Amino acid sequence: MDLDKNQTTNNLSTDWRMENGADSSSDESDIDEDDEDTGSSSCSDAGDRQTQLHLLQQTMDTAKLCLHHQDYQTAFTHYLMVVSIAPDLKPYVKDDFSLAVKLWVDELESMGRGEEALHSYQQALQVYPDCEGVVNNMGAHLFKHGYTDEAASYFIQALQLDPGHRSARENLQSVCNALVERWHFRMLNDKARNTAFHQAIQRAVLGGHDTVLDIGTGTGLLSMFAVQCGARTVHACEMSKTMYQLANKVLVTNGMQNSVHLHHIKSTDMTVPEHLPERVSLVVTETVDAGLLGEHILATLRHAWEHLLLPPKSTLNHPESVRHGRVIPGGATVHACIVECPDIRRNHTVLQTSCCGVDLSGLDITSQTAIHADTADQIPPDTEPYSSEVLNRVRGGFSCLTKPCQVFQMDFNDPQTFSPESLDHLQVFHLPVKHPGVVDAIVMWFDLHLDDETHLSTSPDQDTCWEQAIFPVHRHHLTESDCLTGGLQVAEGDTVVVSATCRGDCIRMWVSEVQHHKDGRQLHCTSIPNTQGEQLGEGSKEHRDAEMEASSCSSPMGLYHTSKDTPLSETSDQAEIVCLPQSDICVLNDSRFNDSFHTALHAYLSRTIGSNVVDLTGFCAGDSMETEGAQSSHERTGNCDVSVLDLGQGMSMVGLCAAKLGARKVRYSGQNSCSQKLLETLARRNGIPEGVVEFGPSSLEPTGSSGALWDVVATELVEPSGVLRQQVLEDLALARAYAIKPGGTILPCAASVYGVCIQSDVLIRENRVLGSEPTLGLKVADFMNIFQATTHQDITLSKLSHKPLTEPFHIFNFKLDEETHGDTLPSYLEQSKALVVMASDTGTILAVPFWFEIWVDSNNRLSTRDDSTHWKQAAVVLDKPVHVERGQQIILEASCQNSTISIVIKEQES
Repeated sequence: MDLDKNQTTNNLSTDWRMENGADSSSDESDIDEDDEDTGSSSCSDAGDRQTQLHLLQQTMDTAKLCLHHQDYQTAFTHYLMVVSIAPDLKPYVKDDFSLAVKLWVDELESMGRGEEALHSYQQALQVYPDCEGVVNNMGAHLFKHGYTDEAASYFIQALQLDPGHRSARENLQSVCNALVERWHFRMLNDKARNTAFHQAIQRAVLGGHDTVLDIGTGTGLLSMFAVQCGARTVHACEMSKTMYQLANKVLVTNGMQNSVHLHHIKSTDMTVPEHLPERVSLVVTETVDAGLLGEHILATLRHAWEHLLLPPKSTLNHPESVRHGRVIPGGATVHACIVECPDIRRNHTVLQTSCCGVDLSGLDITSQTAIHADTADQIPPDTEPYSSEVLNRVRGGFSCLTKPCQVFQMDFNDPQTFSPESLDHLQVFHLPVKHPGVVDAIVMWFDLHLDDETHLSTSPDQDTCWEQAIFPVHRHHLTESDCLTGGLQVAEGDTVVVSATCRGDCIRMWVSEVQHHKDGRQLHCTSIPNTQGEQLGEGSKEHRDAEMEASSCSSPMGLYHTSKDTPLSETSDQAEIVCLPQSDICVLNDSRFNDSFHTALHAYLSRTIGSNVVDLTGFCAGDSMETEGAQSSHERTGNCDVSVLDLGQGMSMVGLCAAKLGARKVRYSGQNSCSQKLLETLARRNGIPEGVVEFGPSSLEPTGSSGALWDVVATELVEPSGVLRQQVLEDLALARAYAIKPGGTILPCAASVYGVCIQSDVLIRENRVLGSEPTLGLKVADFMNIFQATTHQDITLSKLSHKPLTEPFHIFNFKLDEETHGDTLPSYLEQSKALVVMASDTGTILAVPFWFEIWVDSNNRLSTRDDSTHWKQAAVVLDKPVHVERGQQIILEASCQNSTISIVIKEQES
């Protein structure tokens, strides 16, 4: 999170004195000599003025001196006095005032005085509310402490004060994805979806349901639809402060601020008559996610039916003559099928027994999502049992192995059907395999029934704003299968048994049995039986099997470990399940990435310590230490004194690889407790002596101590999402200047950036609201587009629908191992250059995707555009579309500051 650190020490009080007519040489000329009393009074006023100016000058001088001598509390106090007493001085002390506030707050934070730190920001903003630097830093402070919603408000305010404020813009970008996921833009740009909701609301209002509550209103779009359709009263609630403020502005702009009663509250905290004058006849909501129930729509609707809505039609004897309540959407139908998808496989399960030379045998490393359970209390509360994907855009594609199956039917207008008791059962379905392949996941989607006439589908074969829910299938789900080491292979004619439940108001699905029909014989592999016993519900009409008897699957939660668990056993013959984030799993599966670091480390150690180096990456605990050529770690490299700092995040194997190759000291920096425990366990399992691997600060900054600590500094340069890791270039510059010994090296040693200009309607729809047409004439775009991302991450260019308008072109080089002298900064740290490229086709440039070529060392090169790696790509989205003709010259200006790449099109030449 970027903070304003500008320092301005110029004495500006003289300019302020002159602008305010306080120059001493002109004081006497301002006195009326014809009026003695007036002259005397003027002299007195002038004298008071001079005294006040003298005191202000002293206060400001003291503030500056204290700031210089790092007495931040006194500097802060004196600057508060200056801007309080003399508001006209604000422009002259703005930068120093902002810096003093920031440094004093940092000091309070370091002393554990968090409440005082926050109060200091509040004091500063009370006397100087339009200081964009302090406003931005207040936002950064809140974001650091987890107040994302509130932080965004301050970043937006800072940009309103100064639209060119780079730090506030970058900070807002950092919180955009946390506050407003990209599917919000897809949803608002989905004209068919918006039209369907408008039509359903109109039919309901015309049918007498004219008192409306919009739950989770977001931008207020559905509320405004209700007003347009003639609703008598419209209430809306929104729990997010940022979206509540945005909705207020949207309503004012569309002239509906007096027609919609907007509440900043969670719907389940609303009551009648405190928040609503009476029960409403219609609730509209779209609190659904890819898994349908993940936004807690069932609990929301139960509360609404009990406290906020008129009684449902199903409970009335004569519903035609009595007003009743209604919900839009009225219900949903859930579908699922079995798919083969290599990308899902490598995102959820580590597929190899060694990585970067580190032995992983004995561990079954999987994602938390792949750990299934059929009861809510067996899954950690912050874990969803599914991930989500736009399935048509996954790398390598997917294949459906079975036909779709209807799993659940839900009626939101009959609360009895979705009570917790009614959902407390298990559904089991037999799905015949139509195409051979590997069972990688259950894919789920749903049809949303707005009313009897209007339906929306989230199916992968529909052009929809929704993603699909993914329930990955992992080999630990099933036992007694001889195919699990190579994935769960099925053939045409086999049967996959799927179990599903809505317990805990969340849909969960897993493969509970596979029936292999081979040579006329049935071979079963089943899940671990559930000893508690389950009530089996009926399947769908299409797939019901009256004679079916299937056991449900109990959770293997006792087998897996998270950061809260005890250390992993190192002697058990049974593979133990370890849960890691998907991003870590994908990196561990990237063999080219890990092999490149292993090769580069081996080459460096060989050059440094000569023939004494012994590669023990095949050695693990339990192997004989007397094997020829294998010494203990302390003996295997002679007098080796190589130290390695691994700055990689998460489960980096580079440090352990270095230890196995003979490094005497390896330090990890930045790992969480879960990653640290697993790395410590792997060190023991791989025979690395205690004390070789440590965890602590990076020690990159100058300390005035004995000197540099490290022979090798290794890091992951690029995030899996396709952008440079935050502050990575600055970290490497510090490492080269202060932390690396003479002759030491940085891995990777160099990188280049490449880009291409493209036209992509899909990409732009996910990044900004395209005017008022998709929102049916209502003005939402200008407010929502505050949250558009300048850099769009997690793009798979090979699967993105787009039209290239140029050939790929080179943008930057980063010589990361560059030697510097004195205070000279590395050339890669801040770069700016103009590029001239030729349009290869006619079209409209909307974005510039970019990717990296990374040299781990001079012999090992990687590309983040390669779909076989763990990386995706990112794209700079242009503020304004640029039309080009084939053969036209395009002039771009690219810059890299704060490890952030920016690209703009400056001008065009025919």
